[in-house]
Amino acid sequence: MQEPRRPDPRAISLEMLRIGMGIIWALNMVFIVLPSNQYFSTFASTARSFAPTSVGGPLLADFVGAHATVFAWGIAILTAYLSVALCLGLTTRWACSVGIIASVIFLGTQFASTFQTPGGTDVGPHPLYILVYLILLVGGAGRYWALDARLSASLRSRWPRLSQWLFGP
Repeated sequence: MQEPRRPDPRAISLEMLRIGMGIIWALNMVFIVLPSNQYFSTFASTARSFAPTSVGGPLLADFVGAHATVFAWGIAILTAYLSVALCLGLTTRWACSVGIIASVIFLGTQFASTFQTPGGTDVGPHPLYILVYLILLVGGAGRYWALDARLSASLRSRWPRLSQWLFGP
């Protein structure tokens, strides 16, 4: 009798990294939904507070502050999507791509406050997030402890292109 095939330990490490990023986004979601944080009611002033530190000056921060409801809900939905997608391994490739774009935007809006000299103590989380998302994309996360693998396998016979496009690692 043949021994069952074990997953590659490197692939399991990728899955653990993916789930860890999902937990980080889930914790971010907790901060959004806790009433004591007043996320929605203070969003406009928080966005405008990044005016002096945004790449390109205050234009983007002022625009976001002027349309605070749209951006607050957009970030809340983005946060919920990334937490669910990365924790469950559902549309992992898409989640990593969205995560890269979001981190680049967040880094751009907080650039001068993140890379402050003298006085800065770190580069902030977004360069690390971008690196992690790239590692997950290149490494093919979503193959083992993920809904992507199951959905891809079940839909492959009927809709092979759609299956690969949505759920392929």
